[in-house]
Amino acid sequence: MIENARNIAHILLAKYNRKDITIETIVEEVDNIYLMPAFKDINKEELISLLVGDFEIHAKEATLLVAEDIKPWLYEEKSKIKPELWNRYRIYMNQKDSSFPLGNLDDITDKILDKCVNPKTKGRWDRRGMVVGNVQSGKTANYTGLINKATDAGYKLIIVIAGIHNSLRAQTQYRIDEGFIGRDSSDFILKKRNNKIGVGLIKADTEIYSYTSTDNKGDFNRATATRLNVPIGGKSPTVLVIKKNKSILENLILWLYNFANEDLNGDKKIFDVPLLVIDDEADNASVNSGTEIDIKTINRLIRTLLNLFNQNTFIGYTATPYANIFIPTEWSEELETMVKDVRLKVGEDLFPRDFIVNIPPPSNYIGAVKVFGYENNETGEDFKGLDIIRLANDQEPYFPLRLNSINKNELPDAVPSSLKRAIKSFILTCAIRRLRGQENKHNSMLVHVALYVTWIDRVAWLVNEIVRDYKLQIRSGQGPLIEELKSLFIEDFVPTTDNIIENLSYKDYKIKKHEWDEVKDVLIDAVMKIEVRAVHGTKNTRNLEFHNIEDINYNDYDNGMSVIAVGGNRLARGITLEGLSVSYYLRTTRLYDSLMQMGRWFGFRPGYVDLCRLYTTEQLINWYRHVTLATEEMRADFDEMSAQNKRPVDYQLKVRTHPEMVAINRLSITSAYKMRDTEKIAVSYSGKTIQTYIFEKNKSVVLNNYKSFNSLLTKFMTPDREEPNTLLWRNINSDLVVDFIASYKQNYFNDSVLCSYIEKQRKDGKLLKWSVAVILNSQSNVSAGGILNGLPVKMHTFIWANGKADGGLPARNFQDNINTLIVAGGKNSILDKRARMVDLNLQVLNPTEDIIKSRRNELETPLLVLYPFDPRISDQLDSECPLVGYGVLFPTFQNEVKVEYVARQIAFDDEDSQVDDDTDPDDE
Repeated sequence: MIENARNIAHILLAKYNRKDITIETIVEEVDNIYLMPAFKDINKEELISLLVGDFEIHAKEATLLVAEDIKPWLYEEKSKIKPELWNRYRIYMNQKDSSFPLGNLDDITDKILDKCVNPKTKGRWDRRGMVVGNVQSGKTANYTGLINKATDAGYKLIIVIAGIHNSLRAQTQYRIDEGFIGRDSSDFILKKRNNKIGVGLIKADTEIYSYTSTDNKGDFNRATATRLNVPIGGKSPTVLVIKKNKSILENLILWLYNFANEDLNGDKKIFDVPLLVIDDEADNASVNSGTEIDIKTINRLIRTLLNLFNQNTFIGYTATPYANIFIPTEWSEELETMVKDVRLKVGEDLFPRDFIVNIPPPSNYIGAVKVFGYENNETGEDFKGLDIIRLANDQEPYFPLRLNSINKNELPDAVPSSLKRAIKSFILTCAIRRLRGQENKHNSMLVHVALYVTWIDRVAWLVNEIVRDYKLQIRSGQGPLIEELKSLFIEDFVPTTDNIIENLSYKDYKIKKHEWDEVKDVLIDAVMKIEVRAVHGTKNTRNLEFHNIEDINYNDYDNGMSVIAVGGNRLARGITLEGLSVSYYLRTTRLYDSLMQMGRWFGFRPGYVDLCRLYTTEQLINWYRHVTLATEEMRADFDEMSAQNKRPVDYQLKVRTHPEMVAINRLSITSAYKMRDTEKIAVSYSGKTIQTYIFEKNKSVVLNNYKSFNSLLTKFMTPDREEPNTLLWRNINSDLVVDFIASYKQNYFNDSVLCSYIEKQRKDGKLLKWSVAVILNSQSNVSAGGILNGLPVKMHTFIWANGKADGGLPARNFQDNINTLIVAGGKNSILDKRARMVDLNLQVLNPTEDIIKSRRNELETPLLVLYPFDPRISDQLDSECPLVGYGVLFPTFQNEVKVEYVARQIAFDDEDSQVDDDTDPDDE
């Protein structure tokens, strides 16, 4: 009942400008609802709290990079466009979730459509664009809204290319059925029944036909399309949802070829049928990793498909755009290909030459920044990671760290304790969500440890046996499980909920504290609903141990589904797991795109973010934090360039020169093969800050770095400034800085490229003289928090060429993991403001970051900051050997000499050596 009242409140509040809605406005409208007899017994305070939370959610405006020749057209034409499809989609989305930010969706889709070509434009045209969102941030809702608007405007044929697996294609088709077509496509095509669903329940005159359906075999089929007898470009708009598959694309091209006529050059073209192609997951399989002549299959066929039309717009949607940014802008107009026995021109590559739109997520989106934390020294942004990550470092001997063709047949007989704990966490989550009125919502848990089907099958069988045992114990009240769940609830869930309530950046009034007795009372209902599914493409169960392999179809469960999904790439690049709360993720990958896409735990978690858990390894956490830093820095570059009215090609150049691209390749995170084998990339560090924030605990590494630190200091004479909290030297030769960086051991950015860059500038007469600072601790007791808090500051003797001094070691509350120490709270920075301005002699009391940067640029002085941290933070370190970290700050300067390095395809020695044998039957 309260949800009905909430929906009505949203309707009443829709007459206000969202920015003008205050708590007083909400109370006034809730009072009006309270007068309605049906709602006189609702909890008024709870309704007000829900609405306040809804209207606290906000999103920044989308930013764009647009080519110079793209002219706006939409706002001038709007009065001539009848928005009936958009209006019914808007009504449908409001009915589905009254808190959905429709105004924001309306604005963004208008911006995107305005950059497409007006479909009423005569003659030949084509447009290439890209929309960059976040993983699991609602891009399907975005492009469904865009498709509705584009069809209202006059686009006649819509093709949605939805991933590489049948499961994702079918799920996307269902959403297009609901949000655009308005009927069940399978019923219509297979049974000739006009079963209205979604937007179809809202009146509209336009009839839309689909050549594909939600059926498992509902991908494009020439015979089915011919039997439907619906022409492309006719009165009724038509749509296809297809997967990225060679035979599917070839068959579609050959069917469309029947509608083509020769142009003046003798090429076959489909004339005057405005085509909109949406490439979902545009970074996956669509990018040509071959050469300009030897083009990879999917890329070649998508380009050929587009080139068959004389009017087309192509938009790639992705959360990981950097492979697309590296697509070459050059191509051969004469390049041809054979599609079966038909010769066709391939056409232009898929670089988004005309526009790129960056969609920032709403404030209630739980993404990499909120999960792993992020600190931006330049803007002052500081996000502490949510306390939902749990280490799973007990995978061996059950799940090998390196799984490949040599050991893939050595299947596990049991699972690590961490996986059992994760399953218990999922049971508690399902129970607590029931207490919060979410008993009919979907609950999902992800288990991803390998790519091989035999491993997916075995792990699913083991997980199912564990769940079967847990159900028996909870139902019978016998065994240790109840007490184990109680301990987990008290030790983990209670403090985490307290922490989330205190630190969440938006208000979520459904997050509440609970007592154990409440949770215990609903355990049976929660656990009995849980089922285990193995998610892979093998349909023949003869050689499988675990037979529950049906596709996960949440729409079949009116009262909510609770599922533990065990899988490989189909979970990473496949279906959306609804209500995902617990993720157990071990499979190592250094590929940037894969890391972010496998983060299915990103998304919206209304009312249960405090119940979410990510069980993963220390190594993966460190890599994710590094990728988060790289992604956020390059998004900031995008926004800055957008404000300067730059073009997509300018961003391509910017990304190529960004130092984080070097770091990404150092970790092999980005798919270097997508940037072409041995491609040279020029890098710029002008105006950048590079620093260590992850530290190996290996004693030989710590000792090596301390020796490098000592060696550097012994080459200095008397400090220019000697204070209890700082040692500062000026006019230090750059070769000494290079020697230190080269000898320092770390694995998270490419120090060789950094050294080469400094050497290049030195040879060009720049960055010759440096400031070098050692940060000390002038306090008598540690105040950093954590295990060192309150202890006497540890003193140390610092020796330089002609003198020495005793000083206190800085203390930090590092997170102490098994192999590494990392800055707590997910921060990626050790340099505080004092360190960043230590050599600038600023007279301002509390200078802004802009003032600090301007002063450094004015002086053109680079700075090396050294931190000898207190080693007592970990009992695995030698207490007499400081843990040395450093940061390098470059001024922004003119005429820098960029340094080149080569991005090569990496031969991995970890689990990336697995070959994904989980393929769809029709792919083989």
